[in-house]
Amino acid sequence: MKAALVFVGRAAAASVYLPYRSRGFICALAEAGVEPVVIDVDIDPEPSSATVPSEVPGIVGYRNQVDRLPLIVAQERVGVVQTFGATEDLGSVWGHVARAAKPLAHFVSSDGAVADLPAGRPRSLADLVRRGRSLAHWQARHASRHVTAVLGSNRADLGRHFRHGFFPRARFSAVAPPPSPPTRTFGVIPLGQRRQGPVLGFWDPDADAEVLELLLRAVALTGQTDLFTLKIAPASLAGRAVLPPGVTVADAASADAFLRDVDVLVVPRAEDRALCAVVAALAARKSVIVPDTGAAIEIVDYGRRGLLYAAGSAYHLAMAINVMAQSWTNRPFSFDGVEESIARTAPDAVARMFASAWRRLGG
Repeated sequence: MKAALVFVGRAAAASVYLPYRSRGFICALAEAGVEPVVIDVDIDPEPSSATVPSEVPGIVGYRNQVDRLPLIVAQERVGVVQTFGATEDLGSVWGHVARAAKPLAHFVSSDGAVADLPAGRPRSLADLVRRGRSLAHWQARHASRHVTAVLGSNRADLGRHFRHGFFPRARFSAVAPPPSPPTRTFGVIPLGQRRQGPVLGFWDPDADAEVLELLLRAVALTGQTDLFTLKIAPASLAGRAVLPPGVTVADAASADAFLRDVDVLVVPRAEDRALCAVVAALAARKSVIVPDTGAAIEIVDYGRRGLLYAAGSAYHLAMAINVMAQSWTNRPFSFDGVEESIARTAPDAVARMFASAWRRLGG
């Protein structure tokens, strides 16, 4: 079976989609009997991102404008087309794929997913415009009728798309977590050997100032910074926000190295690229605090391996941090079944899920 992996616009270079272009995932597809063709599609006249080279030599790859997509699909004789990208960027892409008359699957990620409108009534005309949907949103929703199967990193984002009228003709949907590299597993620290207060950790080389400010605002809102300490890494994050006293910057080269010195991993924004760090934390038997949407919730059980909080809310993140800190010395978190959850994110397991979905479409 031959499958076209179509990365649209900025998704072509976004870190959240790099696992689907990685050597581990591409080779796992080959083992599952799939011959992938990688296609980077520019939806603007001038490309805004660099072409990402394939990690696997010999893989057929293209970069072209969206109107050339049907010709490439026909030329390569692919059996199914799989798209990756922000939902609102894909209206024209899905329309052009429909001209090729091939089964079309789409992957819903937390990056670029459809969001719910803010609650409450608009207070001004500017607020009304801000709360409204863009033309690209309505175009993508209309074109989504061509999508025949939907895969997603988590149930929350998948459900949000269906509630807002996307993919009305999809035959089925499935949850497929982003592929993560293998990690080492460690034993659980006995309760009597735990530190008096947990060391919270935040790891994200690509974090921007907005994410750091949300995390620091949540820490300030706890009002109990004497119960825990916070470390962030890598060291390059120090220049992206003003760090208050008590926040330590760690010069760690990898998430695995960073997690040796922390007790709880904190994820302050729902992004699928955080899954690798979450998987590494669970493998190291560290508790986690993650948003209630995004790929991480599929492998984190509330009250067992960590805590969930309302995504985007510094207040609810602060509450989760307080619960974790206050229960630290008297309530160990369980890691029963964590190996099975981590195994679901292995590149070969994720590749088999994609290949199974494509075969259901007759690709």
